[in-house]
Amino acid sequence: MLGMLRNRVSKTVNSIASHINVNPNVITFSGLAASFISLAFAATGSYIFAIPILVVISGVTDVLDGAVARVKGKTSTWGSIFDSFCDRVTEANYFISLMLLGVNHLLTSSAITVSLLISYLRALGEWRGVKLEGVGILEHGERMILIFLSFLVIAIDSKKGVRWANILTSVLVLLGIISSLQRLFTIYRKLHTQ
Repeated sequence: MLGMLRNRVSKTVNSIASHINVNPNVITFSGLAASFISLAFAATGSYIFAIPILVVISGVTDVLDGAVARVKGKTSTWGSIFDSFCDRVTEANYFISLMLLGVNHLLTSSAITVSLLISYLRALGEWRGVKLEGVGILEHGERMILIFLSFLVIAIDSKKGVRWANILTSVLVLLGIISSLQRLFTIYRKLHTQ
């Protein structure tokens, strides 16, 4: 869903990226580092108000790393693999952080599984020549928004916030299942029409 918005703001993002003189992989790593900091905060129960900010940092770096790579002519197969790897670890770290803050363990475990399945299906499909960018109601950007909202409600009110975060995580899991099925169906259809 955010793919359409991404196309509209790409000129602005590329303009910002053209002024950044940092290796794209360093930008990618910064987003990953933010997710590890959130784990430390969640595990100790301190600075919970900072975790939504860390999620935003991870989201911004995820948008900027690819844009910087393209604008600066530094795209590479390794960069793409490293970015995808860091995205998966980052999401898992945030879901584990939610679990540490009291969000239902089954929900957070399911969210990790569904998120990995969505990405895995894209990798499998594209390995076989089936493009899956934009396929599915819940891509990485949408998941990060729901994760951000979950941390935000917890930061505002820890007890009521956990209840709301359970609801948001349930929505993420449900939409993730739908997205996985959408991608699976797309792969099936395209492989049987080639």
